[in-house]
Amino acid sequence: MAQRYVVIDLETTGNSPKKGDRIIQFAAVVIENDKIVDEYSTYLQPEQSISIFIEELTGINNDTVKDAPLFEEVAERICALLEGACFVAHNVLFDLSFLKEELERCGYEPFYGSTIDTVELAKILKPTADGYKLNQLAKEENLEHPRPHQADSDAYVTALLLLQLKKKLYSLPVMTLKKLYKLSYSLKSEIAELIDELLTAKLSKAERHNPAIETFRGLAFKKVQPAIANSEKIPEFPFSEKEKVDRMKKAFPDFEARKGQLAMMDTVYHSFVQEQHSIIEAGTGIGKSLGYLLPAAYFAKQQDTPVVISTYTLQLQEQLLSTEVPKLKEILPFSIHVVLLKGRANYLSLAKFERALRGKEDNYETALTKMQILVWLTETETGEKDELHLTSGGELFWNRIKSDGFTSPDLQIPWKSKDFYEKAKLVASKADIIVTNHAFLMADIMSSNRIIPEGYLVLDEAHHIEQAASKYLGKRLNYISVKTMLNRLGTSDQKQLLRKLEKILSNKGITPERTSSFIDGKLNDFMYEFEQLFQLLSSEANKSGKSSGPHRIPLKVKDVKEWQGISFLVERLIDNLSDIKKTLFDRICMLKNEELTKNELFYMNDVELLISGMNEIIQSLAEFFIHPSDQSIYWIEFTKSVPQHGITLSSQPVSGNKILWDSCFVHQKSVIMTSATLSVKDTFSFFIEQLGMQNIPVHTYNFPSPFKYEENVRVLVASDIPEVNTISADDYAIAVARHIIAAAQAANGRMMVLFTSHDMLRTTYQKVKATGFLQEFTLFAQGLTGGSKMRLLRNFQNFDKAVLFGTTSLWEGVDIPGEDLSCLVIVRLPFSPPDDPIIQAKCSLYSREGRNPFYAYSLPEAILRFRQGFGRLIRTSKDRGVLLVLDRRIMTSSYGSEFRQAIPPVEWLEVNEDNMTYRIEEWI
Repeated sequence: MAQRYVVIDLETTGNSPKKGDRIIQFAAVVIENDKIVDEYSTYLQPEQSISIFIEELTGINNDTVKDAPLFEEVAERICALLEGACFVAHNVLFDLSFLKEELERCGYEPFYGSTIDTVELAKILKPTADGYKLNQLAKEENLEHPRPHQADSDAYVTALLLLQLKKKLYSLPVMTLKKLYKLSYSLKSEIAELIDELLTAKLSKAERHNPAIETFRGLAFKKVQPAIANSEKIPEFPFSEKEKVDRMKKAFPDFEARKGQLAMMDTVYHSFVQEQHSIIEAGTGIGKSLGYLLPAAYFAKQQDTPVVISTYTLQLQEQLLSTEVPKLKEILPFSIHVVLLKGRANYLSLAKFERALRGKEDNYETALTKMQILVWLTETETGEKDELHLTSGGELFWNRIKSDGFTSPDLQIPWKSKDFYEKAKLVASKADIIVTNHAFLMADIMSSNRIIPEGYLVLDEAHHIEQAASKYLGKRLNYISVKTMLNRLGTSDQKQLLRKLEKILSNKGITPERTSSFIDGKLNDFMYEFEQLFQLLSSEANKSGKSSGPHRIPLKVKDVKEWQGISFLVERLIDNLSDIKKTLFDRICMLKNEELTKNELFYMNDVELLISGMNEIIQSLAEFFIHPSDQSIYWIEFTKSVPQHGITLSSQPVSGNKILWDSCFVHQKSVIMTSATLSVKDTFSFFIEQLGMQNIPVHTYNFPSPFKYEENVRVLVASDIPEVNTISADDYAIAVARHIIAAAQAANGRMMVLFTSHDMLRTTYQKVKATGFLQEFTLFAQGLTGGSKMRLLRNFQNFDKAVLFGTTSLWEGVDIPGEDLSCLVIVRLPFSPPDDPIIQAKCSLYSREGRNPFYAYSLPEAILRFRQGFGRLIRTSKDRGVLLVLDRRIMTSSYGSEFRQAIPPVEWLEVNEDNMTYRIEEWI
């Protein structure tokens, strides 16, 4: 007999039944034979007052439940509903614990049957979802959810979701279901019973093989059709404005010609043909992406040579592939092959995953992630990590199964034809346009085994290229990664790699000269002194007086008397780790000519990876503490609330421009550098200097935004906000919070607040929340409310009354058109912190050259970032918005006019808090 499911949802007065919170609404939906056969819901009298917060959340108030029954009056019916059923809920532990408390309170037996958590089930079956809240999943599955946070609506939608997930589960290949079944016993709810039920049903039917799925070595994959080579004739590039507009209108009947975009197309095409370098500033609304994609497509096809497009942010990369490239394909009169290429670690190693599936030491997070990947393999064409929504434990597991260059050939060869990274390289070699990111571009350029072809390159978000290059040319060493790596090795009495390696040697009858106890001793010595080193670094960092957020301070070992013995400590660390590395390497060499099983080869591969990692640690320790370069900056990144565990040592060249152009781009035939913000005071000299291009022939172009900012934007400057240096940081945050609350209420949400400091963001966000004035708003805070930047932005757009607090990366690369963003708040003019080690080093360099570092570096950098922030507000010609600046320096300082002149002409108004509210309401 098929399982009977009862889907439950509760609304309650709070989160803790142990603290006396009670149920105010109960709802159940009964499913039999995959059909909803019964529903039951009722309000309940909680015998306590319902808070304003719960009323706002659920719409249920004290009047709603005034005449509702007590729980004891409906308990018997609830028990009858649940008898013999499987208990289903979205976050089942919450609903089950509440129900258990209430049933026991009323003298009834609690529910002891099977449970299914639809959150857990959705994580497995929808491994690429943006999130697993009920309203997010409902939207993704096109399920109507008219009244979120009302139990009857939530229960009904959860029931529909369960049916959808069951269909998805049943559609999976038998091979995948069998593997999911074995792993499902590590889960928290009884999903194993559901899989068993569907697997039995599937095996009882002789179903035809799904032609979209292929199998290999026990795994099922989505079958990817190879691209068919096309020898079509490519027409001439459309030089006339009419030709381009006609071409655009074939794809977009309502297309409005933008002269800047059409001129940019010609500029890019001519630059490629004439093999010249060009800098192009393309204002917001120009259509920059198609401005370079269309000429790149014609040129790549005509010359039979790929064009590489590199972006800084994943946001833009995703936008190119999901939005701009499909538009391009509609416009072109020929087919175009565009591929995305990322760094190797972004791809799944199938050889490693195959081995990992055999492991039996699964904790909950590992088992869940394995199940996610098994399902994902039936859907993905790329094998890229960014497609997956992994937990923090899943991220750790990914590090064990990601692609790298150390996998043993004996293990890799069977998978070579299926390997995702190898496929990505092969596809890229046949592509017309290759999309990548600045970080991977830098890594590839510096590599001896290049994948990305030289020749024709477009650098979008080009203002970040110097930063990306400098970061790549530097080093990083952190406490957690070193400890994690050496814990993976373990000592000979732990069930880790060293013990497994010793067992292999013993099985082969090999007795190394140095015993495992020698490695144990060296490892213990290293761990003890490594701990000492980072305690010393943590102590020094905490003397800086910085607050609890993430911070950077210079690493100046030679300048600090208390650290005089540090070089001896580091030398001992290097000696100990070198001895461990050599001893492990000698053991690997002894096993090279032995016949090894697959598992033994995998362990050998893992040890070789560790040896490589140890070598990097040795080199980094030597550079940071013994032989630092005069050409590099060294600093400590730390979080005060997390002592040595939060320490990272970092370095980069003082100035990337000295080596950037000659190292990275000198062999390119044509480099197009483009962004909406490259010029300062109508000149590109600051950008040119940053890239070390002072002596390189380069053409510069500026295509201003077509938007009518004077009609669509109002800029308000708070006249009653105090200067930050005249009051305490806490009082300043209170003043900022007060203005943010007033602005959010006036704008009815749809507001983004940009900070220059993580500390100020955190403090202000907490003060805004503490007031309770924005309880009806959904508040998102970068670095505090979880999720990646892109997920944060998507979630922000999903709520009507939302406020997004952002810093650093949200100043740019964010595209929120229409009414989703109507008010932008800039808390401080975006100067980099003067005590930041990188800024200090760069300013010192300018001073040594006899130049004023503020006017030569700090001010131009801040102006560019201000322009980037302003660009978030208006994304289409129909957008309207308010920019609120909470920094009076923009009106009062000698340099304030340079910020005001850096953006298009708009009306500037100085307003107090009351007038600000009126102006925002009036405009929006």
